[in-house]
Amino acid sequence: MKKLILFAMLAMTAKAAAQSGGLSQDFLVDAEVLAEVEAQEAAQKAEAAAVKPQPTVNAADAQAQARKLLEQRPRALRKQSFPKLRQRAVASAVDRNPLNARQQGAPFGLMWGATMNQTRNQGIMMTPVEQKDYVNSFKVTRLPKAIDDFGRVIVTFGDGDRLWRILAYGRLIDDNASAEKVMQLYKIYDMRLSKKYGNAQEYFTPAQIDVVKKDKNGKDIMVQESAPIGNPQFLSQLQSGAAVLYSVYHNNQVEAALAVNVDGDGKSYIVVDYKNLILLNEQEKETMDAL
Repeated sequence: MKKLILFAMLAMTAKAAAQSGGLSQDFLVDAEVLAEVEAQEAAQKAEAAAVKPQPTVNAADAQAQARKLLEQRPRALRKQSFPKLRQRAVASAVDRNPLNARQQGAPFGLMWGATMNQTRNQGIMMTPVEQKDYVNSFKVTRLPKAIDDFGRVIVTFGDGDRLWRILAYGRLIDDNASAEKVMQLYKIYDMRLSKKYGNAQEYFTPAQIDVVKKDKNGKDIMVQESAPIGNPQFLSQLQSGAAVLYSVYHNNQVEAALAVNVDGDGKSYIVVDYKNLILLNEQEKETMDAL
């Protein structure tokens, strides 16, 4: 019966407040409680004849108990319904914000150290590709900072799901026999990468070609010489692998390698291979610690 009196007092307080235009926020918190109050009040009237007189309940105590009930119900509802939603919201917020101490700006608007989900959340399209010795590699499009000279970009996240490698392939070029066009592009990017990363070092393996020369007696003899960059057969030498040309650049965080390649159809192109040295060293340290 104490419960009936409690609900009765709650109903009277709510109605009085509503009639005076001063309905408090407490009574707006849970409409279900008020519905229960009205139902109990109706039941109380119907059974009034059978109910024995009850001790008088202090109005202040009844209101305090009603307020406690109203305050408890919303807390129970939040506790039961929202923990999983909160966890998902936190995870989504982390994925939407890739910036932290390990995630710095990378080429093409990518982020070093970003996860696969964080990279997708940049609006970047990712298609899985197979690359020997490189786990979790993807072809990426819709790059934030695309460069027209590059037609294909591949990124690698590794087992740790952190972006640590970016491989950019230049567009195919219809070149001449001396690979003049691709060499012009190579020199442009050699200058840019050297300026950005510093510590430039060029590596050139020349093709060995047969050359007819005169000996000391004036007779023709065949000797081998190193063919220079841009010689009349340079394109085919690069294509066969007889000649190799690339440069390496680095600072304390990133190493970049720029190479000149020729495909099976005789099309020339450049390749830039970026690696984050900090992440690479961390992966190596983790492997060594596990041994």
